[in-house]
Amino acid sequence: MKQAFMKAPDLVEIRETDLPVPGSDEVLIDVRACGICGSDLNAAAVQAEFAPFGHEFSGVVEAAGSAVRNVRAGDRVTVESSSFCGTCDMCRDGRPELCRNRYIFAPQYCGFAEKVIAKAGAAVPFEGISFEEAALTEPLGVALDLTETADIRLNDRVVIFGAGPIGLMAVRLARLKGAGRVTVLARSHSRARIALAERYGADRIILTDLENPVEALRGERTDRILVTTPPSTLPDAVSIASFGAVISHIGFGTPRFSGQCTLDIDRMHFKRLQLRLSFAAPALYFPRCLDMIKSGLIDVRPLITHRFPLEELGAALSACRTDREHMIKAMMVR
Repeated sequence: MKQAFMKAPDLVEIRETDLPVPGSDEVLIDVRACGICGSDLNAAAVQAEFAPFGHEFSGVVEAAGSAVRNVRAGDRVTVESSSFCGTCDMCRDGRPELCRNRYIFAPQYCGFAEKVIAKAGAAVPFEGISFEEAALTEPLGVALDLTETADIRLNDRVVIFGAGPIGLMAVRLARLKGAGRVTVLARSHSRARIALAERYGADRIILTDLENPVEALRGERTDRILVTTPPSTLPDAVSIASFGAVISHIGFGTPRFSGQCTLDIDRMHFKRLQLRLSFAAPALYFPRCLDMIKSGLIDVRPLITHRFPLEELGAALSACRTDREHMIKAMMVR
């Protein structure tokens, strides 16, 4: 079968590899769609040796191990990038998000391939939507975790840092949660993302390369701030936040942006701010996200701006870096 391998700087090889055989608790999936994640781009810049990648995928179960009971051959499935154990004290206390033994599957996956092996427990069946839509369940779950962490309430004034796929889906989720006003911070070159932010319900777009967002929002009420941009932007979030606001952040340092930042804790104290870190591992919301996509609450189709076959993965990675005007999400389809 064909399988993609990647290493820095943005080198991709499509290799012929042996067809994998699922273990007793595993399934073999015929991949039909796989999205390029920002973390894939970060890895492509630093990966020292060729390695498989791709964790936003969906497909059809082709074979199942002897102990598998939750899915069977022929089922359409998407696959969790991580999961909880279900047996540790935190899981049994009803806090699976704090699982002490969580399984992180993403580094083991190669969604950019014709076939992939996955733990059966991570495979979530779906129907009524396309493979492309189902492949977006994973990033939608990340956006949902971010908005749940922020605890958006009716009529809250929300500011979202960043108009990537996670930030854009957070716009729609904030509206669904009853936000009274949503402002998005974006770059002026991101025309497709700006248009989709407005379509998803953003009231205002601040172009951060043309206008200082702290000055632009000075004196305005801001109850919740969702930060999908690098940690270095958190001081601006503290400046923008109103008394009693909650700042929710998803992200980490990358080859381009440090994971370090300096915060004025006295200022946060006297403004009574809360800083909450979102980390969607284990992934908790796949069934809910699938339902939201199927019902039409969140139309994820406009996020997919570029489609490509497996053989053109290298060119797709390049387009993600260079086509800033039109790119939102690139999706491999088979």
